[in-house]
Amino acid sequence: MKNSILLIICLFLNSSYIVPDSIKCPNLGYSSDYVEISTVHYNGEKYNVISMRREGNKIKAKYFAAPDRLGNSVYERYTAFKAKYKDVILVSSGTYMDQSLTTPEGLTIDNGIPVNNTLIYGKMDALVIVQATGGVVVSNLNDGDLTLMDKCNSDPGKRFDIRKSTWDKDEFIEWAKCTEATVFQTHLLVYKNQLKISPYNSSTKSQERRFLAVGKEDGEVKHVVVHCPTHSTLYEGAKKAFDFLLDFKGMEVTFMINLDTGYQDVFELYNKDGSLNRTIIGKENLNRAVNLLTYYYQ
Repeated sequence: MKNSILLIICLFLNSSYIVPDSIKCPNLGYSSDYVEISTVHYNGEKYNVISMRREGNKIKAKYFAAPDRLGNSVYERYTAFKAKYKDVILVSSGTYMDQSLTTPEGLTIDNGIPVNNTLIYGKMDALVIVQATGGVVVSNLNDGDLTLMDKCNSDPGKRFDIRKSTWDKDEFIEWAKCTEATVFQTHLLVYKNQLKISPYNSSTKSQERRFLAVGKEDGEVKHVVVHCPTHSTLYEGAKKAFDFLLDFKGMEVTFMINLDTGYQDVFELYNKDGSLNRTIIGKENLNRAVNLLTYYYQ
């Protein structure tokens, strides 16, 4: 009975009447003040762009890297998360899978639980940390300058070089457990406003490309997903997307990483009212994903 009453109230509130601030209903959608979905043509190329403002911590990220201890799959975990009063903006495949096709490749930690302890060397230089608060930060593993500043770090201000020091790697994993952080490795395409990929360290496969960039636009931190439908190599797509962010959007790019558009090319985008937006549609069903990155409004 209570659920029926709540449904009636929410249908009423979705009408043209003024909604009292004291009443909140599930899945009414996100605010368009924080999310902009657009299609842009620049230098003869088409770009589908989702730009999200992080001001006020309304926009948050969450990463699902593995089944939970109860055996719920990544897809089942995401579905339960979405149903629990979460206004999802987008959900995308994240990093790559190992040869088993069941586990993310590279060092992976899910909400503080180690999933894959194998650190990749020589490629996948981005160590991505999705914080429990919903933020996303990236460290360049080649720099060896990861710094952790919080109560879970026994040596505040220490620089961690987890590729060169096993001790640092173990201490970092303990930190991730303590903070319930989620961590994964992927290709680092841009770092501190500099292109980090070249034709010599790029996949030569030509396909659609999709990237996540974080940086400042007009002095404001934004998370931007750039989808490039024109088939290109990873280097070609990354360079074009970076040029677009620099020249067209005037963005200072802190980092840009790759989102898998290969075997697990899954992607769903939603309008502010919760309906499906078909600007970008992944080729595979969400239930094929071994890992999922989602952005939501709270």
